[in-house]
Amino acid sequence: GGIMVKEQERVINISDRCDRCGSRAYVWANGINGDLFFCAHHFVKHESAIRNYAFEIIDERDALDG
Repeated sequence: GGIMVKEQERVINISDRCDRCGSRAYVWANGINGDLFFCAHHFVKHESAIRNYAFEIIDERDALDG
């Protein structure tokens, strides 16, 4: 037997695309006007504005590491 490690369930799937450029999305932000998706690049570029806008942010950029 071994220890089973359940991978964290992803909320953002491979078909979700960045609202700025159309690349694969790794960050989801839910704000007053609805939800937005961002690739890692555009999230970093606009992070302060996104954090001011969003009630909730799901950041799955760790998926880029492996």
